[in-house]
Amino acid sequence: MIGLPLDDASRTNLKSQFAKRRVSILSLIIFFFLLIIFFTSDAFPLFKIFLQPIDDNSLCPVHDKIVPKSFVEDNSTVIGILKDESFRLNSVEKLSGAIQVDTQIFDKPPDVPDAPEVWKKFKKFHKYLEKTFPVVFENTQVDYVNTYGLVFYLKGSNPDLKPVLLTAHQDVVPVQQSTLKDWTHPPFSGFYDGEKIYGRGASDCKNVLIAIMESLELLIKNDYKPARGVVAAFGFDEEASGFIGAKNIAKFLQEKFGKFSFHSLLDEGYGLTLDASTNQVVAAPAVGEKGYLDIVVDLTTPGGHSSISPDHTSIGMMGELAYIIEQDPYQPLLTNENPILHYLQCLAVNSEELPKLTRKTILRAGFDKFANAKIVKVLSDNILTKFLIRTSQAIDIISGGEKANALPENVKMVINHRVAIDSKVSDIQAHFTDRVLILAKKHDLQVISFGKEVFNVENKKGTIDIDFNSHSLEAAPISPSNDTVWKYVAATTRHIFEDLVFTNLTYPIITAPSLMPANTDTRYYWDLTKNIYRYSPFFAADMLKENKIHSVDEQLRFDSHLQLIAFFYEYVQNVDTPDADN
Repeated sequence: MIGLPLDDASRTNLKSQFAKRRVSILSLIIFFFLLIIFFTSDAFPLFKIFLQPIDDNSLCPVHDKIVPKSFVEDNSTVIGILKDESFRLNSVEKLSGAIQVDTQIFDKPPDVPDAPEVWKKFKKFHKYLEKTFPVVFENTQVDYVNTYGLVFYLKGSNPDLKPVLLTAHQDVVPVQQSTLKDWTHPPFSGFYDGEKIYGRGASDCKNVLIAIMESLELLIKNDYKPARGVVAAFGFDEEASGFIGAKNIAKFLQEKFGKFSFHSLLDEGYGLTLDASTNQVVAAPAVGEKGYLDIVVDLTTPGGHSSISPDHTSIGMMGELAYIIEQDPYQPLLTNENPILHYLQCLAVNSEELPKLTRKTILRAGFDKFANAKIVKVLSDNILTKFLIRTSQAIDIISGGEKANALPENVKMVINHRVAIDSKVSDIQAHFTDRVLILAKKHDLQVISFGKEVFNVENKKGTIDIDFNSHSLEAAPISPSNDTVWKYVAATTRHIFEDLVFTNLTYPIITAPSLMPANTDTRYYWDLTKNIYRYSPFFAADMLKENKIHSVDEQLRFDSHLQLIAFFYEYVQNVDTPDADN
């Protein structure tokens, strides 16, 4: 059958239908193309960030203030601590006198029985404390652990309430003789200029020790009879890792009170600071510590006369290893295990000073790779935060060679590591060994790694021995920041610093968990309580810069010291109730 010819109208209609069909197909192609771009580019993860809610305050609640009964009845004591000029000057005298007693401690000290003469300086410090705080010595049980460790016990009337443990250390880091000329005031003068107190120990951490003693003195003088006991424990070699002081104190406390027998532990650490991202006052108790590992590399090669030298001496090879190490920094990692993520989340849900997109990105960083990478980038670009999310490494010691015309037969290098919260010491050992193997295979060197031979060749040209320099320490267990014990720390902080210190704040002070990059005496106290907070509750806009810890002109604003006393005085009373238990 032969079809009839189409008229002009029909032809136009058919062309129109084809055109529409082409447009639809093209639109569909473009749509799918854009969809592919959306899901394979940054657009989709950004869209998910955009949809993230930011009003879940349960991630980091701002706890209501808690005040002791004594504050309601008569707040004159705590106000006097912070405001009374005669109390201030009396307190200055106490801390200044403590600074004036030289309690420097050096690396790898001998135990007390092995060299008692090394430790005699602490007798002088004890005599000073006895003279300055006779009320505390007379009204508490005082134990001397390994001769110079101090433990004070103010017994509570209710044995069902676990005692609170307040700690600090008596020792200070040495003052380098070559820097004496650079000190504004002599390092053991305890000089007070009307605003700040200067000297070794002013901020690390005789200030904490004296503040604890002052608070106990005030409580006892005010006839305070606790239901919950209070223990104050002061080691004497924290700056040399606490093997002789805190380690023995921990054993003593566990034998006396039992395992996990304390309500909470407050030791030296971060306090309150001005957060750089929000410009708000934030309290940042450290709920964890990074691990610690010193690795020593010992390279031995044949000696000989320098006039007939190999292409690479042991010093040259060790220098090459140092280069390999520094070209291979540890990669950053931010997981839900790291308190720093929780710190950021606290800001994200509680501070409107952060841009909304930043807040949303932070809140997704715990489960969203794209958001996590953005936060990691920001933290990694800041020298103050980069090592909170990665293992640090520092080549601190290298030695070798004896004479200009003799080939060096032995070279040693020590590398310090602060192990990230998400890593293990064994991870660092394995990775470090891999680096050494690169050098060993290039130069035909035998490798002994932590007591085990891992590489050897015929006609070896030397031996590299890798081992611990002294000790290793895994990252500390993370203390809770979502229970009742934490709530009382946060609630007391708000009470002191909102009611008495920063009375014009227009926002509540957030207490956010943080991470200690260094180590404290708490490394020995893990089995005494799960609630360990490295927290020195005083305000410093930039603690390291302002206080010059371990440096020339170590100092402390004296207002900060008074804040410490006020906090301890109120905190001990606040937790003196079964309501403060988990």
